[in-house]
Amino acid sequence: MAARAVSQRRLTGAEWAELSPGLGGALSAAGVTPVIEARPHPAAYLARFRFGSVPIMAVGRTIWWPNARPSFAGTPHMAVLQHELQHLLDFAERRLSIAGYLLLPHNWTYRWDPDRPLRWDRLGAEQRASIAEALWRADRLGSTAEADRLRRVIPWAS
Repeated sequence: MAARAVSQRRLTGAEWAELSPGLGGALSAAGVTPVIEARPHPAAYLARFRFGSVPIMAVGRTIWWPNARPSFAGTPHMAVLQHELQHLLDFAERRLSIAGYLLLPHNWTYRWDPDRPLRWDRLGAEQRASIAEALWRADRLGSTAEADRLRRVIPWAS
């Protein structure tokens, strides 16, 4: 009989090391020890009607990532991991709840206008997470000016 794959794991040391500076400390200060479940959240099957496929979901302290790798370190998936970790931080800091996400369409908007000043406290959940993701990408692609601009917006990165 083959051994069953482990579906739940914590972040690896290499993943923690690749996060943008400040995010790990903010998660720790908020008491978040993230867990990655390598399977869909039960609600993801309903969400696929909106997204076209079963999405990654972050709820509470868990990231539900279908078929998650043993580590995302050294891959572009780290940007998405940082996006999802921002959601966990939002849950821990009570900026986000399941009801708030579902009832406030403002939380569903991923886009933001890069030419307008950004205020963290006025952004929706997906905008905050997308900006955290964009910071990771800007840092890795050498876009110093963009990374600096995003750091001025994100409380844990400034």
